[in-house]
Amino acid sequence: MKKSYTQYLVGILLVALAIYQAFKDQTLEFLTYTVAGLAFVMMGLMTDGFFAKYRKAMNVVSWVLTLLAGLLLLTLFRNDP
Repeated sequence: MKKSYTQYLVGILLVALAIYQAFKDQTLEFLTYTVAGLAFVMMGLMTDGFFAKYRKAMNVVSWVLTLLAGLLLLTLFRNDP
């Protein structure tokens, strides 16, 4: 299995988990899983070479999404009772 397919699979699983959290009305978990899933999908797109013209911008966006997911995860840990 190619490395990028694994990133797509993890990204899709995280987005599916985000949809589940949306139905449970847990907004912070929904945002965390959505941003993390999008970061994985963005990295998969970069690895496959799609949108090669925009590789630098996609790299910046993927890093921003990764850092945002980390901050949301820390916020989630802090707000968990």
